[in-house]
Amino acid sequence: MKQPPEKQTLPVVSPEDLLRVSGKKALDLILDSPAPVTLVQSLAEEDLFWLIQEIGPEDALPILSLASNDQWQYLLDLELWTKDRLEIDSVNRWLGLLLKADPDRLLIWGLREHIELIELHMFKHIEVRIREEDESPSDFGDGYFSLDNLFYIRINNDQYEQTTREFLERLAHYDLSIFHKVLLELAGALPAEVEERMYSLRNVRLAEKGFLPFEDAIGIYQHLNPERLAEKEPQLRKVIQEESLRYPVPVSTVALIQGQNLFHLSLQQIGDVHLVQRLQIEFAAVCNQIISADVLMVRDKEHLAAVVRKACGYLSIGLDRVTQGDVQKATRLVQGFPLSQIFRIGYGAALELRWKTEKWLQGSWFTGQDFDLSFWGDAWEGMLEGLLKKRPLFHTDFAEGEPYREFESLEDVTHCESALEEVMAADQFLSQLFAQDAIVHPIVAYQPVTHKNLVLTCWARDYLGLPDDIEPLSVKELKAFFGDLWEKKTKPRRVAQRMKHAFWDWLQMRSGEAIDEISDQARRTIDRLLGELEKEYGSVSPKDIDIRYIKHLLVSFHP
Repeated sequence: MKQPPEKQTLPVVSPEDLLRVSGKKALDLILDSPAPVTLVQSLAEEDLFWLIQEIGPEDALPILSLASNDQWQYLLDLELWTKDRLEIDSVNRWLGLLLKADPDRLLIWGLREHIELIELHMFKHIEVRIREEDESPSDFGDGYFSLDNLFYIRINNDQYEQTTREFLERLAHYDLSIFHKVLLELAGALPAEVEERMYSLRNVRLAEKGFLPFEDAIGIYQHLNPERLAEKEPQLRKVIQEESLRYPVPVSTVALIQGQNLFHLSLQQIGDVHLVQRLQIEFAAVCNQIISADVLMVRDKEHLAAVVRKACGYLSIGLDRVTQGDVQKATRLVQGFPLSQIFRIGYGAALELRWKTEKWLQGSWFTGQDFDLSFWGDAWEGMLEGLLKKRPLFHTDFAEGEPYREFESLEDVTHCESALEEVMAADQFLSQLFAQDAIVHPIVAYQPVTHKNLVLTCWARDYLGLPDDIEPLSVKELKAFFGDLWEKKTKPRRVAQRMKHAFWDWLQMRSGEAIDEISDQARRTIDRLLGELEKEYGSVSPKDIDIRYIKHLLVSFHP
């Protein structure tokens, strides 16, 4: 007897599965699910938002039709507003999408929960006239139409005509008395008051998700001393061991965490599922607060991933500052203190660098000589500019494709701090080298004056027996200096030992410092400067030098 084919069971799909695949694949998984409504409504509101952005709102109509009213509400709260202003184009777009997704539910839900939004949308771009007994339909101008031969309506903007007319037609068909009520109330609408009231309600709803008003959200960047947490014993959070939380746990932000940073390692050490879920909610709220504080329009995974990296970076820096990298201590810290406080400790490291830079600049030698940041060369200039930004950034020197990014580890902080210390030491050393001189800025058309070419030009002039002025070398003088600079038989050429000794002798004589009294940071700067000479010019014959490409000495066009 032939056996009937076995019934195939579809694999169970989790919210994490939907967020790991492409938008098209996620849509297919939902539509193929045995319980698509349950699957969609099991998504946290944040996760559904990102899923719809990934798919594309116009292509996600099947998912919108399955979403709950609360999920609809979250979408509208994020999509309809730019700062504190209601975007009418967005209102029209999303009303149109929801009309296509589930027109009957939108009508009932809109009249019950969002009558003010509907009336405000209508008020801004329709005109309503009531037909008098002695008026004929032909008395109304072009563009007017009526659904009841009493109220005549004209839509002022062709862009909104389709959505507005379809909504009005459905409303009139649903309940003519409500249709009349809505049109009559338009005459007494006060748009500014209505919009302000809607904005306040929207802020209350989004505050629970971490989307605070800007003036409150920027509190995430307030400095917090790490000693405030280091001196306290973490208190393990009391977790109610219920079967599930009152609402779905967002996974979209945690799913984007990359790399084994200290915060991620700490999460992996926690075995209590309920505590992990609460930390996921808290982490999503921190990310949302960053979005609010930075006034970002985040509408795709790439931009969300950048926010997640920023949150993880400063959380890891904060943990590292308090625990010195101890994963077990960091885990206890994550369990015992709000993530927002740990973030502030991490961000405080960047703020402290900015404050240190600003304080140094006020009394620095190069500022007093009217040089700008370009005086320090590309790498140091970029580093200083990054630290001096309102929100300090780490300078990558274009090694990662972009000049700046957020600080991601304590190593980033210590790297910048070491570089800043070296700049400060160089500035101090320059103040000694030129203690008796007011710098007269030489005019060199194709070269900016930097700390490198200033020092090397002054040494070259002294070596060549030229007047002790801060003036460019002639081409002849440059070639004479380069002729003595190199070892004769090495290729590529290296700076001759006798020239290195001559350079250090000049530095000691000029600064009045014994060689063993020169700071380690200043020594590194000088050693690197000699190394750059070898790297840049060691393979070039003195007779082939093109002064247009000389950066380390000031040279004039005069032969």
